[in-house]
Amino acid sequence: MKKLLILVLFFSIKSWGSAMIECPHGMMRIWTQTVGHQCVPRFNPEPQLPQGCFGPISPLPQNPFSYFPYPLYQPAYQPWWAHQGNFYYPNLNYPGPWSYPGIQQHHYPGSGNVFAAKPNVYVDSIHKNKKFNFKFASSEKISFLATTPFLPKSQTWSGKIVDKDKFELDDTAYDYLFYDVRLPKEKMQFDRGVCTTRSEAIDWMLKDLKEMKYSNLSLQDFEEHWRVKIPDYSYYCIYPQYNAQLDPALPVEIDVDQHSFIRTLYVLVPHKDELDVEKSASEVPFPTQDPSENRPTAKIKREIEFREWGVAFLGY
Repeated sequence: MKKLLILVLFFSIKSWGSAMIECPHGMMRIWTQTVGHQCVPRFNPEPQLPQGCFGPISPLPQNPFSYFPYPLYQPAYQPWWAHQGNFYYPNLNYPGPWSYPGIQQHHYPGSGNVFAAKPNVYVDSIHKNKKFNFKFASSEKISFLATTPFLPKSQTWSGKIVDKDKFELDDTAYDYLFYDVRLPKEKMQFDRGVCTTRSEAIDWMLKDLKEMKYSNLSLQDFEEHWRVKIPDYSYYCIYPQYNAQLDPALPVEIDVDQHSFIRTLYVLVPHKDELDVEKSASEVPFPTQDPSENRPTAKIKREIEFREWGVAFLGY
């Protein structure tokens, strides 16, 4: 009886397998409730995959987040790790879910139409070991998207400055403190700034940071990150936000003697076509005034100097 049952099971499986369609090379078989079995292109067609390589990677579609998550199979090939990472902030290709001319804000909690991506806080000190408290002191709810290290409910990073230019929190050393946050657009300025090409915009921001004596490490981190993460459009208008705008929008209290804190956040607005005041459809006006007049001075040197840079995009 046992042998008979095994034979019946064997022939049933064989019959079921033979009924399934066979797919040609470069295709794979899937099943859906509405269609049943069908053959579709593999994620990366086998003939195009040299041994040990990932295969070709085509550009993202115009709006890669419209139908997230992607199906397993699709004609636009990307590496397998690209899809689930598209909503990370920042992600593989953009500073967040992107839809020209800015961030798709409905994917994120909180409020504020300015998405400050990766503000990094660096320190330069004469001390090899000095305790500090860095507190976000806003009386209003702050819309953080991410922080490193972990930010407790007190909204305070407490630790030590070590080796003159590093932070130590919970026995872990950091080159910088990092956070992503949503800020209110109405507290930002859009009169002062510059408009130029993408490449020249990055050069301008680096020069601006150098004028405020940002460290070589902070400049290197800025260039390494933002030459990749700024979306690839022909032109950008830069609206620098300094202490005058950031201190009221996101107040910070630093509990350590003899310190200074220089803050910089560049709000970027992309333009696909050549800049033209009459043809522009941007919701913010072109800048008309020199931003350097608002730039914080770095002439007075303190025992402990904190400096923060960030790049922001508008939400839509």
